[in-house]
Amino acid sequence: MSRALKNTSRSLTGVFLFLAFAIGFSTRALCQDGTSGSPRVPEPSKTEAILLSVDALSQAAAYAPDKPIAGRLEFVGSTLMQSLATMWAEDFAKIHPEVSSKIDCQGSEESFKKFSDASATIALLSREVTPEELTQWSKDVKKNLIAIDVGYDILSIIVHKDNPLRALAWNPKTNSPMSLSNDKTIEKWGDLGIDGPLSDKPLTHVLIVPSHGLRSVAERFLNLKDRPKAITIEKENQLDIVDAVAATPEAIAVVSANRAMADSVRALAIGVDGQRIVSPRNSQAVNLGYPLLRNLNAVVALDDNGKLPPVVEEWARFILSRAGQETLIKDGFVPLDRSDIAVQQDRLGWETLK
Repeated sequence: MSRALKNTSRSLTGVFLFLAFAIGFSTRALCQDGTSGSPRVPEPSKTEAILLSVDALSQAAAYAPDKPIAGRLEFVGSTLMQSLATMWAEDFAKIHPEVSSKIDCQGSEESFKKFSDASATIALLSREVTPEELTQWSKDVKKNLIAIDVGYDILSIIVHKDNPLRALAWNPKTNSPMSLSNDKTIEKWGDLGIDGPLSDKPLTHVLIVPSHGLRSVAERFLNLKDRPKAITIEKENQLDIVDAVAATPEAIAVVSANRAMADSVRALAIGVDGQRIVSPRNSQAVNLGYPLLRNLNAVVALDDNGKLPPVVEEWARFILSRAGQETLIKDGFVPLDRSDIAVQQDRLGWETLK
């Protein structure tokens, strides 16, 4: 299970972007999970643009390199993280002008195959890497690999704008809002309490192609493993997913929250404890227990001496520093907090973060 899901009450260290919170809630779907009592439903608020100060966001230490570094970095993997990799590379090069970078991001699930003979390859994955995967990949590429978290991505479950559903209830037993506590299978929209013409129509799940890290995350949150009869269609990228949901009244999908701002789709709120209903567009979503998060991972390789190549180690120090985490914030992601960073330092064998 993702560490982000185990710790959804962690303080929101923030997102450096404008977040809109303007959503009305329906308790109908929330009552389907068997919780007793009436959920407390907040009144819809006016759209409010909130710009969170970077000073209040990143708890990382300042970046203070000991000396200039030179070398070449190669980034592979997540298409979602491609712009982030570009921003990191540009910011890193401003401090270390003798470092060059190549960015070739074609999907998270292809990343480990692209570890080249050059030791300075960094694989970016928009999902958590399991210990079993890391062990197998290390054998496949004949290198000792280390996976670290670099941040988080807030996700949204989206439906067509005319879908009357406003919220889903989180089921902690299955870690999914698409699993009812009475074990009833969700096949049609009526199973989620929807009346009218949509009630007899089956849900159409719009998924990204398997080469992307979002695929396995979406399958988990939509509980497709326990719903083998579910209708699914595939799209090449998140923008195409949003367009497909906008054009299909019975569609449902999982996308990054910052991709779910279109007026043609609705981002569903999540009822987290039978009382609180949290929108992914709420600037305090994570702090309020919003559970739809995914880890953003970077995988690096040790050299023959069991150490990180100097240019890779210095890059890791940079992205785990305040400067690197602020770059992540600017690209619309949630940064690591101080305890998260300490865990990554330990994985890398560091005592303190410079």
